[in-house]
Amino acid sequence: MPEEKRQLIEKVAIREFAAFGYDKAGVNRIVEQCKIAKGSFYQYFEDKKDLFLYLITRVGEKKLKFISPIFQNPGQYDFFTLIRQLFMSGIKFAADNPEVTLMGNWMFKNKSHPIYNEMVDMGLKNAQNIYTGLLEQAISRSEVRADIDLNFVSHTISSMNISVIEYYFQNVKGEEPDIRKFDEGIIETVDLLIDFIKYGIGTQKKGGNDND
Repeated sequence: MPEEKRQLIEKVAIREFAAFGYDKAGVNRIVEQCKIAKGSFYQYFEDKKDLFLYLITRVGEKKLKFISPIFQNPGQYDFFTLIRQLFMSGIKFAADNPEVTLMGNWMFKNKSHPIYNEMVDMGLKNAQNIYTGLLEQAISRSEVRADIDLNFVSHTISSMNISVIEYYFQNVKGEEPDIRKFDEGIIETVDLLIDFIKYGIGTQKKGGNDND
């Protein structure tokens, strides 16, 4: 796809899904606003679902690029501080990309929708790959126990990311999840997760040392 056309379709489609959600978003409106033939659209995408999955992938790539500065100096943070920095960077990404955030918000409000599970599976696989690499580095620096099951721990941490968001809104703010309302208050909830992980797989016990 020509770069200019790709950027236009992405921009218009994200706006469409943000405004109407997945079910009510329309390919007809997208091609009309892009001023392209419907047949031309189907040269690149099989259907609306294919377009939506493509956008989620592109958003993931943009988010990874956004948070990449955190990884430029791997020795700057220990594993647990790094998790915290990643959460904070994710909050800033959501704030800087409101239409993308609206797409994500629709998914949180429609967890029974068939496409939700596909989105979560995609996100979990990507996150799990990242956390596996980070855990391997943390083990080499003796920040994390060497006897952990990498696949299990990386999968668990990735899954907990979603649980933290739900816990924050339902138990801290007392309302339905709405990621447009992210603020730094969620960091306190993130710290609970980090504390849980650290003293479950960390090499040091809370309030003591290995000899306690």
